[in-house]
Amino acid sequence: MHVRDATFVIVDLETTGTHATRDRIIEIGAVKVRSGEVVDTMETLVDPQCTISRHITRITGITSADVSDQPLIEEVLPYFLDFLGDAIFVAHYCRFDSNFINAELQRTGLSPLSNPTLCTLRLARRLLRGLPSKGLSSLITFFDLDPGPRHRALSDAIAAQQVLTRLLYRLEEQYEMTEVDALLAFQYSTYKGVHPYQGRQVRIREKLLPELPRASGVYRMIGPGDELLYIGKARVLSDRVRSYFAGVEGHPPHIRKMVQKVQDIQWTETATELEALLLESRLIKEHVPPFNKAARKYRRRSFLRLGTIADSDWITVIEHVRADGARHYGPFANRREAELLAEALVTLYGTSPGSFKNPERVGVGLGSARIGGRLTEEGFAQATAFLQGESSEAVTALEQRMQHAAKRQAYERAAQIRNWLVAMKTIHSRPHFTRVALLERSGAVLYRNEDKIEVHFVVHGCPTLHRVWPYDKDVFREALVVFQDQMFQPQDRLKMHQVDAVSLLSSWMFKKRDHIHVLLWATEKSLSAFECELRSLLEEMRTN
Repeated sequence: MHVRDATFVIVDLETTGTHATRDRIIEIGAVKVRSGEVVDTMETLVDPQCTISRHITRITGITSADVSDQPLIEEVLPYFLDFLGDAIFVAHYCRFDSNFINAELQRTGLSPLSNPTLCTLRLARRLLRGLPSKGLSSLITFFDLDPGPRHRALSDAIAAQQVLTRLLYRLEEQYEMTEVDALLAFQYSTYKGVHPYQGRQVRIREKLLPELPRASGVYRMIGPGDELLYIGKARVLSDRVRSYFAGVEGHPPHIRKMVQKVQDIQWTETATELEALLLESRLIKEHVPPFNKAARKYRRRSFLRLGTIADSDWITVIEHVRADGARHYGPFANRREAELLAEALVTLYGTSPGSFKNPERVGVGLGSARIGGRLTEEGFAQATAFLQGESSEAVTALEQRMQHAAKRQAYERAAQIRNWLVAMKTIHSRPHFTRVALLERSGAVLYRNEDKIEVHFVVHGCPTLHRVWPYDKDVFREALVVFQDQMFQPQDRLKMHQVDAVSLLSSWMFKKRDHIHVLLWATEKSLSAFECELRSLLEEMRTN
């Protein structure tokens, strides 16, 4: 029988003590579950015909007075057995509850239970080995349940039913166990049989984890047959990788599945976290590991192009950056953000208010340009100054227009202008270096990381070399020479992996914006002049 078709009755008892032969039941609570749904509940107090101790009253809140006029167990048992029927008898620490029921059945001359039994405590011990305690209270906390007041029979039965539901889900997910016979046998499995991968994890914990460095880098989880399961990056490799093998039960389901399959771990150290971020992105797209859910493909990114189309100045939204003499700004978070910004600038500085459209519709074309508008000669300069972060006049002008529209009760127009303003202010919140025209975005990005200074050389917006100060003078000089060589290599078009690197650099700079310094390269500078300025900036950051 499939587990989903089975009927379970989850039982909890409150008793006068812990010994089934001499103590008595004072309350029975039960929940009936059929096809995964709660279909009925049962709750009754029982007169034990003896005094309830203060200790039991403190735990349960049940006093002798509460049960003095309640039915005797002889009256309750037939009703309970009818409720139970031929369902699977379930309890947390099943032996305790079934022993008490059987002891009471024996006292009244009835046959002991013949139902199959299932213990949620046994299931928890096999499925949640990393959890320090498998008591019902611990499981309620672990699964973030809210069954109601504790230590009353029905509320505890409800809690055990909610725990059972989650444990059955894990069994199906992790072991593809869906048959009742397999479920009932599983609770008695040896721990070695339950976790055949346990030996591998012991080896990983004892051999591999101690070797992990306290450095940034990229790690690779390897499965059976050298299958690459997952690629990740870390600021501190030892801390990040160890986290997978600590508190495994608290991880999301797909991570638990991955950890079960891991047979080896490989890693590559990097000088900086940014270098690790770039390497991770490239490797994920190259290998497409099954447990990496994000960043598996290169995304198309939107840019703004300010340049000439058919002898006119245009601003357009594009997806491919070419060295065509125009200036390109971005990448933007999404196409919508780029279009809002372009529309706002065309509205302010365009040749006509309604000129924001696809260039092809007015008889001109430009590769991947989908939408844009003509700008006046002065407007072209104003739009460039805004995108470069050199002027906030566009923001002021739009704020005035929004106020005017609101006064005229033109609320739709005011809302449209508000959206433009949000896009504009978002752009101006970004580090200045990311607002330089992309193909002019070359130089060094310096980041103070505790007692070291990271130096990231950037060419045409793409991070290319990474060094950490202090380092050998010859290494510093060699990096500068490579940087200069790359500066003067012709760049016809940015490839997808380069656009991805530009985007990752922009995001990283935004997160670190309060601790970043930038030294831009100017074409008129000599390498020695750039080197002198760079060393001066490094010394200033070091002393400050």
